[in-house]
Amino acid sequence: MGRIIFNEDPNHFIFTRARAGIERVTREDLVDFIMQYKGTQITDFMICICASLAWYNSKRTQNAIDKYKEWIALGKTSDDEKDPVVKCTKLLVDIYEKEGIEMHKLWVQTLRSIGIRPWISVRMNDIHETDRPDSFLFSDFYKTHRAMNRASHRSPASYYEYGLDYLYEDVRRYYMTIIEEALDTFDMDGLELDWMREIYSIGIGREYEGISVINAFMREVFARVKTAEKKWGHPIKIAVRLPDTPEKCLRLGFDFFDWVNAGIVDLITVTPRWSSIDNNMPLDIWKKILADKPVELAAGLEILIDAYNRRGRKYWNNTYETAIASACAYHSMGADAIYLFNYMDALMPSPDKDDSIFSNREIYHKFLCTAGDYEKTAAQTRRHVVTYDDVYAVSVPGAKQLPLRISGERGKTTPFAALRIVTGKIPAGREVYVVLGFLPGAFRAEDVTVFLNARKCEWSGVCEPVYPQYTDMEYHRFSVTNDGTLPPVSVVEVGICEGEAAVYWAEIDIV
Repeated sequence: MGRIIFNEDPNHFIFTRARAGIERVTREDLVDFIMQYKGTQITDFMICICASLAWYNSKRTQNAIDKYKEWIALGKTSDDEKDPVVKCTKLLVDIYEKEGIEMHKLWVQTLRSIGIRPWISVRMNDIHETDRPDSFLFSDFYKTHRAMNRASHRSPASYYEYGLDYLYEDVRRYYMTIIEEALDTFDMDGLELDWMREIYSIGIGREYEGISVINAFMREVFARVKTAEKKWGHPIKIAVRLPDTPEKCLRLGFDFFDWVNAGIVDLITVTPRWSSIDNNMPLDIWKKILADKPVELAAGLEILIDAYNRRGRKYWNNTYETAIASACAYHSMGADAIYLFNYMDALMPSPDKDDSIFSNREIYHKFLCTAGDYEKTAAQTRRHVVTYDDVYAVSVPGAKQLPLRISGERGKTTPFAALRIVTGKIPAGREVYVVLGFLPGAFRAEDVTVFLNARKCEWSGVCEPVYPQYTDMEYHRFSVTNDGTLPPVSVVEVGICEGEAAVYWAEIDIV
């Protein structure tokens, strides 16, 4: 059957339609947008309604519709607006006011009519464009409470230090107001608290102190949800998005153990933040922690992919083969669902990067009909790429496997360095290759030895870079015998008998 949880961000729809030159959105357009997901493996659809601003006609907090009209009145924007975020907001205004359609409520109704559970997602501390003091994206609350940031004991010096600090009661009250209004407004099947926008929500140096504060906040949310259940006449589940490891959650002040033991949460999605999909999240450990609890675990897949956050690299998207590989790997580790973040549709393909996974209608539909099922993903051509985690917590080791540096001296025993790559099942008869990227001319091919799960690989030549690989590297391909007994978790060992080299890209291809 398959299960995918899908996240629709607060202004993606209007942004992509405005970018495509669409000047009017009708009720039929809004329904058709949802209907494209009918018949896919999407079972749960997270409608994000807010960042710093609400992106619907909120009555209790500042919303983008009213803010746009204020900017028009003040002469801060016009029909000639160049900022695409501001410009696209006119579409939202027209949908709600000219067309008279409450877009998000219509989506909730349409999703339920096609058997997809509608959720409302709340970003708990979004700080997009924090380096622009007068950004349209910021609510007046953020502007007037900017001093309540995580580094309020000194001057904030970096992006995440500008996140609001939940140790301040005003901050907690503001976000509770957003949650209360959402529960009153939308007939949702579930409420998602997106702590990954941003997970840095407690004052620096006070994370331990913040645990009890966040725990109390979560209990208040739970109580509000129970009240809303009486109004709407059905259960409302609670989900959270959290970082990749249990240790990291605790060190940042998020004691999910408490929430699980108290029966507060129904779904936990573990995920990177944004800069790359993370193909090494310890879902097997999470599953053991949650083994006897009625809590589902989803593996969060981001749209971007990178090996180690290389400086100067453009943000490149996953391809069908790399994203399907990630889904397959996490199915094998026990994920109850695959959660897609930033996999929203595109009407216009990018001119300078491969975004066919969501801009090509045929590929997009195939992906959404495949990624939620282990057997279907395992049957696909897959590229299992070594990536990294992009969430930092003080004292918690980061999981960046690359670059992998190797060295050796002829006449001595060759030392080996290793990489861990989760692939999921590898059926007998499939061709399996290890592909490694080095600086051009870094070594002689005969000096490098590669093992995959203690099986020696055979060098099969140099190959041209294939998107999304780095284009300035030299890629060496190594084949391995596949008799059907390769395990779902692989260890690649790389050694060089003479000189020094570094692996900057690594993947296992199953074709």
